[in-house]
Amino acid sequence: MLFRKFLVLVFVFACAAPFAMAQDQNSVWQKIEVTPFGGAKFGGKINVYGYDNNIDYGQYVENMLVKSNYDYGVIADYNIWSSFAIEFMLDRQPTTYTEQILSVPTTNGVGINGTLSTYTFGGAYTFRSDAKVRPFVAGGLGWTNFGGLDSDPDELYVGFNNKLAFNLGGGVKYNINNFLGLRFDMRWVGSRTTPSVSEECYITCSEYSSSYRMNQGAANVGLIIRF
Repeated sequence: MLFRKFLVLVFVFACAAPFAMAQDQNSVWQKIEVTPFGGAKFGGKINVYGYDNNIDYGQYVENMLVKSNYDYGVIADYNIWSSFAIEFMLDRQPTTYTEQILSVPTTNGVGINGTLSTYTFGGAYTFRSDAKVRPFVAGGLGWTNFGGLDSDPDELYVGFNNKLAFNLGGGVKYNINNFLGLRFDMRWVGSRTTPSVSEECYITCSEYSSSYRMNQGAANVGLIIRF
């Protein structure tokens, strides 16, 4: 259902593109690019050792593994200069969180369905901004919503739904014409998860609080609609 809604969104934006062509190319709207995209997101592990509320037969849950799956979303860019844009990115990934048992590494426990939604604000720098094929690098900072992770607290309770997120990557933009293009985008996505305590030693040793990090990769293709 969500994927069908995404396809409808792409169709609506594509239909709106001809109306944008009639606008003055020097207007502020010509600086805006909207890119609905879809692809795949893979990897991800949430360290939850010590958070398990349901311990059976001495088996402790060490991690929640995030199932790789398709993802979809939208990127909105506002071009400050021809080579640099500020950027907002929304990425959603339906997934399943699966318990990884510490005492039996080859055995997985309960699976919980949910959706990872990552919202980031950042920038993109484009090389050869006047060419038809334009490589770029991009990055952003925001948060990830771990939807559904606490949906079954009798099995697992981690005490959070939203955590700091950041991404870094790049790709290639291909101009079909002045108003449409294709975007090939690859990102590393990191999200803070459960808290941890680390030890740091110089002359003496002391403990400090930090957080574990979930690492993911994403590869997407999008339709650029330029206003």
